Parts: sequence; C-alpha cells; structure tokens
Amino acid sequence: MAGSIRGGLPIFSFKGIGVFIHWTFLLLPAYIAFSGWQDGMVLSEILQEVGLVLIVFVCVLLHEFGHSLTALRYGVRTKNIVLLPIGGVASLERMPEEPHKEFWITLAGPMVNLVIALLAFGLIAITGVTESFSDILLGATEWTSTLMFIFGMNIFLFLFNLIPAYPMDGGRLLRSLLSMRMPRPKATKIAGRIGQVMAVLFVLAAIYQEAPFLGLIGVFIFMAAGAEIRTLAPKTTANAGLIRSHMTSTFTSLLGTNTVAKALEELARNDEELIVVLDTNEVKGIITRDELLATSPETLLSALSITRVPACRINDMAEHVGRYMLTHGYPISLVMENGSLVGIVTAASLREQVAPLSGISVQRPEVL
Repeated sequence: MAGSIRGGLPIFSFKGIGVFIHWTFLLLPAYIAFSGWQDGMVLSEILQEVGLVLIVFVCVLLHEFGHSLTALRYGVRTKNIVLLPIGGVASLERMPEEPHKEFWITLAGPMVNLVIALLAFGLIAITGVTESFSDILLGATEWTSTLMFIFGMNIFLFLFNLIPAYPMDGGRLLRSLLSMRMPRPKATKIAGRIGQVMAVLFVLAAIYQEAPFLGLIGVFIFMAAGAEIRTLAPKTTANAGLIRSHMTSTFTSLLGTNTVAKALEELARNDEELIVVLDTNEVKGIITRDELLATSPETLLSALSITRVPACRINDMAEHVGRYMLTHGYPISLVMENGSLVGIVTAASLREQVAPLSGISVQRPEVL
C-alpha cells in the first residue's frame, strides 16, 4: 500500500492514497468498551457506543479525503491518511504556494462534513418522521436518533475545524487569506501565533469544563504551531535563493495534436491562464488563454504560434533567472530537473529576488 508508515495498520487504498489506522487508535474503542462495562452497560449498549465512535471516524476519514482529492486536482499527491485517537491526518507531499489553491484544498475538508450533515438532515425530512424534533434529539426512534447524531456531529466538525487555530483547517484558511496580502512566511507566523493563543484557550476551557480531550487537542495545536514557526526562518533562508522555492509544479500541458477547445476546457478546469504545449516528450512552448480565445475552437495547438520561453534548472539561483526573465521580457520560465519538465516559475514571483544593482554575472537560461 502506498505511503506506509511506522505504527500504522493498513486498511485500504484509494486513488493511490494509503489509509492507515495508527495502533493507538485501537485504544479508543477499547477504552469506550471498558468504560461502558464499568458503568453497567450490556453488550448491545457497549457495541452501540463503539459504533457511534466509528461513525465519527468514518466522517473524519471522508473529511481527509476531501483535502486529499482536492489537492490531487491541483497536482499534489497525498502520501497517506492516518487515523489517530484525536482525529485524522492527511500527509500531502506539499502544500501549494499559491494562496487560492491552499484555500480550496483546506476548505474542502470542512465542506465534506457540511454536505454529510445536510444529507443526514435530508434523509430525516424525506422519511416522513412524525416525532417532534425534541423527541428525535432524545432518541425516541433509533434510526432518526442515529441520523441526528450524524447531523449534529458533522455540524460540530464543520464549525470546529473553522476555528482559526493553525495548523487546524481554520488556521490554514487564515494563512491562505493573509498570504494574498503579504509574504507567505509572515502570514504563517501570524497564523501560528493566533493558533497558539487559541490553543491556550482550549486548555483553559478543558480545565474549566473538565474535558481532558479538548486539553489534549490544545496542547497538540500549541506544539504544532510553535514547531511551524521555529522551522520557518531556516527553511526560508535555505531555499529562498533557489528556483525550487518559487516554482509551481501545477500546470496544464497538452500535446500539440489537441484542439483549442480541449485546451480551453483544461484551463477552465484547472483555473489557469496558460498551457504548455508538448510534442511527444519535447516542450514546444506556451500559449495563453487570451490567444486561445482568439482562435477557432477546432484549430490544433500545433498550428498556432507557440511562444518560446526560457528553461532553467530546479536548483538554479532565483536571482539569476529572474534577472534574465525581467531583462528580456519573459513572463514565465519552464523548470527542468534531470531533463524533465517539473514546473513553471513566473517573473512576478522572482521580482523580489532580483537585486537592484546588477553586479552579478547572469548565466543565460536555455531558451526553448
């Protein structure tokens, strides 16, 4: 199974994403069963309690698949999904640098819970339940009480995950919105500090409400946010000067034998403005959305005037490449690794890397 992990028991794989249960997760149903036995519950009642917990984690798993499948739409793979006693974790290979992509990937998880909640409520409505709403909440009917549990739990998961406590979903949404207005490292630091404040509030609420589980979540958030902030500076310093830290590996490419209509369809699906045209494995150049719109939909891409652009290596200095692109008016450069196209980089993203004084010898990138 893809993306195996230490201490994880494999369940299944979907779209190349391995799903695992961490061994500590098994302690949760065992604890619930033991607590029920101590409280004098019969076996059927204990199994019902365990079943409700498993329903919660099925919803958590669907939440994580919401993140993972949306990330896959942007060309980002997920190594695995792990279910832990405190929730689920989807290990994406990377989070896209583009704020709008991070926003939609992050929002997809809570939106899955909202959809599940609405479906559960819809099932209650269409089955023609005659009990009052209060009777349903009190469990007057086993079927409807289970649906109401699913409804209420998913509404809770939806709202709880939107709390701006980085690295929870709400904190990542905040980071993506801040990144639209400021550099990503600064946005991460702000979101991380807010996350730590929220984590302290979680712990205080846990003490007041005698809710150790909430306190455990608070401690986890505080430590995770702090770790992200601590690693931010050295990571930024080490990679800021290289093309790899400024490129995006998400781009649309098609063979020249495809039509303009197909290209426009792909650009609309991926929310992008240009397409990379290929000839078998050779890169021919780029065509923008505006150029495509000005052409007949039946025209083949190979028949169009394809813009030749430079290509650089993934570990080239961003300043050198950026200076060449800005000097010669190239809007983008292709990024190559071991002879293969792995991404693109825009002149706008490199502008800050270009020093105002030109005292550096600039190596000319290869032009396709």
